[in-house]
Amino acid sequence: MSNSFFCEDIDTNENTILRSSPDLFKILLSDRTTRKNIIWATKTYELLGKEFGPKEPIKVKSITGKNASLIRPRIEKFKYEQLERTKGKAEVFTPLCIVKKQNDIVDQEFSRLSVGEYISKVWMEITCGEGPYMVSRYDSVTGEIVPIETRVGFVDRKLRRINQEVADEKKWFEYVKKAYQTSFGYEFQGDSLLIARENLLYTFIDYYLEKFDRHPDIKLQKEIAKIISYNVFQMDGLSHTIPYSGESFQLECLEQLNLFGEEITQKTAKLEKENSGVYVKIRNWKNQQMNEFKSFINKEESKMKFDVVVGNPPYQEEIEGNNRQSRPIYNLFMDEVQNISERSILITPARFLANTGATPKKWNNKMLSSTNLKIEFFEQKSSKVFPNTDIKGGVVVTYYDRSKYFEAIDTFIPLKELNSIFHKVKNENKNNLGSIVYSPDSYRFTDSMFNDYPEFKNRTDTSHLKAVSSNVFERYPEVFLSDEEFAGDTVKIYGRKDGRRVFKKINKAYLIKHPNIDKWKVFIPGANGSGTYGEALSTPILGEPFMAHNQTFMSIGAFDTKFEAESLLKYVKGKFLRAMLGIMKTTQNNQSKVTWSKIPMQDFTVNSDIDWSKTIPEIDQQLYKKYNLNEEEINFIETKVKEME
Repeated sequence: MSNSFFCEDIDTNENTILRSSPDLFKILLSDRTTRKNIIWATKTYELLGKEFGPKEPIKVKSITGKNASLIRPRIEKFKYEQLERTKGKAEVFTPLCIVKKQNDIVDQEFSRLSVGEYISKVWMEITCGEGPYMVSRYDSVTGEIVPIETRVGFVDRKLRRINQEVADEKKWFEYVKKAYQTSFGYEFQGDSLLIARENLLYTFIDYYLEKFDRHPDIKLQKEIAKIISYNVFQMDGLSHTIPYSGESFQLECLEQLNLFGEEITQKTAKLEKENSGVYVKIRNWKNQQMNEFKSFINKEESKMKFDVVVGNPPYQEEIEGNNRQSRPIYNLFMDEVQNISERSILITPARFLANTGATPKKWNNKMLSSTNLKIEFFEQKSSKVFPNTDIKGGVVVTYYDRSKYFEAIDTFIPLKELNSIFHKVKNENKNNLGSIVYSPDSYRFTDSMFNDYPEFKNRTDTSHLKAVSSNVFERYPEVFLSDEEFAGDTVKIYGRKDGRRVFKKINKAYLIKHPNIDKWKVFIPGANGSGTYGEALSTPILGEPFMAHNQTFMSIGAFDTKFEAESLLKYVKGKFLRAMLGIMKTTQNNQSKVTWSKIPMQDFTVNSDIDWSKTIPEIDQQLYKKYNLNEEEINFIETKVKEME
């Protein structure tokens, strides 16, 4: 029997469970740390009344009766609700094919284990949402029902092995309990958590129906629901606490469910609470003890470790304030799962592979140099994986295994031809162009300007006061002069005003000393294109001595002669340089030294091994010859990299 118990509709209507057993529903709503109900932990429903606020417990009456369709799977929600859940933490919902790809990586290693060993492997899905990595009753992106024989969740896989290899019903149920006891997940938002728990319960019923052609009795359902309520829990994954408990939380708990939720005992439970909140406890089924989740992080002697952690963590969080910003957090989840598991398989943004983006450079380098981490899947265009979602730099599935040795990623180059070119160039050149790159914020104002114009100190905050910012012409208009206004030494500032590129003069004494301020150089916008490989750069120009730029632009070089700067300009416009630039430039940003670090330095003088008097295409041909590129590699550059005038 391959049909799902609930295959006619992916929306697990809560009235169905309530009619089946009120106690069963109470078990699914229970929080085993607080001994209360799980909380909403989302603002989605707060307009319905006080009891639907983020910190309020989810009550049976709030989601049954007339409210039975209130909590719906993500695919069933209104589009504005889906967008709200996506944009805040860059939460994207994982297609079934990606779930399968990730679970397959480790499952292949476990395939030769006996059924008993196989189901004993301890898995956890982090930030689980509706639990697609655990059970895949439906595709969480398309909403399509998945036949039981093709489901890909790690609980599905355990139950399928049991159905195939265990005939005796009593033994079957003992194995199924073991499968659920070794399967964990956590989620921040209460509505998604409840759906995940319901999906796990219905999955048990599905496989029971397939095996025995009848429904399991309520006692069996309650026993499985009890395990689910312990193992699939509510937690803030970054603090390991009950959501919002650090702000305000009632520690006195009056209700306690027994083994099957059949009896309610009245007692008071005291929970440890620190300033950061109430730490979540999870059950160790081997010794029947409750342990704080945080207690086995980074502790080799911990009594409990996960064999596998899998998932799709949140990518960023919004920082509230005058300037609304976002910071990446997927790196924090990657660190954590490596601490608590033997193996982990996560899908995340791929920018760190190019040592770009907002993740710390130290962290990027740690990942790139790790000999326990490898890349299993990469896609430059994120919309191919997550429809209608643009993640700059693409997405990557990484596999971490603490017991295996992999060659360090070092410099990640997904294109075969480009990887070959890179290694040829790397062997020939030790110096790179990044060493003469000057960032957009490398020019700064001096104290003397603010002594002459003290009123400027009130126009921006202290951290931006001395910046030659992109709007500097509007911020400090008084210091920018016409030719007639100042007879002393001046510097021209290159920037944008009213949508046009312009130069404006300023007293030389108002700019700090800079390595290329009195030299020849090349100016380039600090942001170019989208990060697509081989794209053109936005009109680089020659920078004369005593020309500087605002933060819209960056500069390369500090040359004594115009010829050298002109040679560099040709180099920048050529296809060879931009082929190499594409190794590290995976986003709009091209302003850091790191982005230009894989481009070989050249001698730009008249004595160079490259004849810089030639045309740009002819210079490219000289460079191809210099680095011994073959016909396939040359053809790759010529077809993939756009021409620039």
